Amino acid sequence: TAPTGDPVLYSQIDNPAGNGVPDQDFEAGYDIYDADAADDFVVLAGPDNWSVTQVFTPGVYSAGGGPAASVDITFYADNAGLPGAAVCSYPGLVPSDNVGEFLTTLPTPCVLAPGTYWLGQQTNQDFATAGQHFWSNRSVQSNAGALWRNPGDGFGTGCTTFTAPGTCGAAPGVGGGFPDQLFAINGFLVPAASIPAVTIPTLGTLGLLGLVLSLGGLTWWRSRHSA
Repeated sequence: TAPTGDPVLYSQIDNPAGNGVPDQDFEAGYDIYDADAADDFVVLAGPDNWSVTQVFTPGVYSAGGGPAASVDITFYADNAGLPGAAVCSYPGLVPSDNVGEFLTTLPTPCVLAPGTYWLGQQTNQDFATAGQHFWSNRSVQSNAGALWRNPGDGFGTGCTTFTAPGTCGAAPGVGGGFPDQLFAINGFLVPAASIPAVTIPTLGTLGLLGLVLSLGGLTWWRSRHSA
């Protein structure tokens, strides 16, 4: 159940799969495991734009893990079914954290015109002191489906660019290979003509990340039911 926040503009927090993908930026010694995920959504055509103020991303920590230091939130334009250029980037936000479930308030709204976009998330968390974080996934797919990447290929899946998790590594894939992430987008509808030009904070290079603590080792998936 989503926590109380601003009005919901989009939600796909139904059909939880009970698993999750690593979405973590680790400390320097574990940089090859840095990973992140993204999932797409559609701002429907009409006279209004979306003024996004919050995102809700269910997740889970490894056993004894957490809390995260912060989270990076990025909204990407769609590029032929993949995340394209960053539209809004918000590094280092401190979310309201309910044991790995994040309600993250944006410091300035992200204004989105009708079209397809991708929500990307990466958690900033040291493995040595706080274990791992996993963005929970969904057993059914909406739109194009979620994508995951591990640029340093520390998990040995070969998915160094955004790829469907079910095709990463040995079957069933990263995070159990489920097709979508759980998330909701909160904010307000605003008439397109009323929106002034704004300067959006930008994020440099994402260090995209992920891992899980399992008997002292790192892994590419975590089930909620295995803690």
